[in-house]
Formats: sequence, C-alpha cells, structure tokens
Amino acid sequence: MLILLDENLLSQKLKQPFLDEGHSISNVYDMGWRGLKDREILERCENHPFDVFITADKNLPYQQNLANRVITIVVLDSSSTRPDHLVPLMRQVSTMISSLPAGSAVRINDAGDVVSINP
Repeated sequence: MLILLDENLLSQKLKQPFLDEGHSISNVYDMGWRGLKDREILERCENHPFDVFITADKNLPYQQNLANRVITIVVLDSSSTRPDHLVPLMRQVSTMISSLPAGSAVRINDAGDVVSINP
C-alpha cells in the first residue's frame, strides 16, 4: 500500500513499522506539501494516488468532509504525538491497515481500539 503521513508525523521512526510490513510510505514534507490546508492535502493524496492518509489531527473529521473519499483515513487519537509514544501505535496500524476498506475513516486510540468515523 502507498501511505501518506500528515505533517504532524514527520519522524523517520514513524515510517519504519510500515516499511517493515512492506508498505511504501511518505510524509507531506517528502511530497513538498508541508503547509497546505487539510483539504488540499486530502485532494492531492487521492490524486497522487495514495491508498491511506494517517494523521494525528483529532479535529480532521470535524473540519473536513470525509464522505465519498477514495483513500482510507486513519486518525491517531493519542495522548501524545512524540515519536517514541506513537511507534507502538504505528506498529499496530501498519499490520491492520490492509484490512480496512478503501474509503473508510477510522480513529485509533492509545489502547489500540479502532472506531469507525461515520462521515
């Protein structure tokens, strides 16, 4: 799968679990998209075409229309965005990401609970 990490997830450490699972992964900095609005990033992500967009922006589902998206969106609902805190969560996401339906949106918390976001 081709995965894009949002600009709040720039650490190389956060990419490694996905690379270990055989996924291709970039972040918005790699793509030259840093500083773009969420709406623009989502549009470019779909047009690139990425399969999955991962963000730690908990407000994304409230600020953007996620209905009718082609990409899968994963919102990390974590108590911290420090890379060392997020790596275990990223490992879990990297192993289950292929099982998520295209176009779905989910929220995953520190305990690993996955909840569908109904756009």
